[in-house]
Amino acid sequence: MQVTVEIPAWATHVVSDFTDMDRSPRALTGGETAELTFELPDDAYFEYAFLDADGRMRADPANRTRGENPWYPEVSALLGPDYRPDALADPPAPASPVHVDRLRLPSRTLGQQRRVIVATPPGYRERALPWLLVQDGVAFYRLARLADVLAVLVEAGAAAPARIAFVEPAERSREYAFHPGYLSFVEEELLPELRRRYPSEGGLTALGASLGGLFSASLALTRPGLVDTVVSFSGAFLGHPEERDFYGGTRSFVAEELERGGAAGLRWYAECGTLEWLADVNRRVARALAAHGLDHVYRERHAGHNWTNWRNGLADALRFALPVG
Repeated sequence: MQVTVEIPAWATHVVSDFTDMDRSPRALTGGETAELTFELPDDAYFEYAFLDADGRMRADPANRTRGENPWYPEVSALLGPDYRPDALADPPAPASPVHVDRLRLPSRTLGQQRRVIVATPPGYRERALPWLLVQDGVAFYRLARLADVLAVLVEAGAAAPARIAFVEPAERSREYAFHPGYLSFVEEELLPELRRRYPSEGGLTALGASLGGLFSASLALTRPGLVDTVVSFSGAFLGHPEERDFYGGTRSFVAEELERGGAAGLRWYAECGTLEWLADVNRRVARALAAHGLDHVYRERHAGHNWTNWRNGLADALRFALPVG
């Protein structure tokens, strides 16, 4: 499909899923026409916005459809005629409420407290359960409503129950990118404390989006045996401890580790949008998973690096990570 939008008089740049939003804004010169055309697949979900002279990101005033994005509060969305959201992208409330605890856990390693939301499916509060460790916890809890998605799946017999730890970073871009202190905090402090406080049995699934996906993969690959399943949405797999360029780098720690066979026994669910810069490296990761015969699923969607894309894959990811029986 082709969609033509009018360029506001105040706009100096356009940003979109094609530019990784404000990381590579496209300048709008005075000699351009007052219109801009996007060519997209018919089933696409696509986000865009404009920058004004002050560098503020603003939604398209002529487009009433807004994207839900905790990182960019003013973005517009384009939905192709064949776009269909997943049935649980906006889940119904479960029949009984999810049990939620809000914790503040001190860390000697990090020298500060960390916020953790612990959510348990209804009816399983006293049961020993496996753990689902979620990065960018507040966004996955509030925006993606991951706890409700899992509760609805458990009620329907479509996923096994698990206790969820939603962990919020303090310095996201630093901690999720091969940070030894944050890795140690999760392995040596967070997980032991959670298992001390709550009845636990079974494995651990590490779940994250973008840099949160990189951290989840790094935890699994650098701590063999700690993680059973990785779930990554648009994993930011460009980058390496020796080359920390997550947008234009040539090396990929995750792909290199998988290609050398460093993930024996690990299960993996990975998704990536086709309208984002990370598609190629995620395809490389998928090829490595397949080459070594690992139990995995890799899916692509005609979407960009945004939360609507990730919400559309959440239910299938949980079905894979927490199979029944």
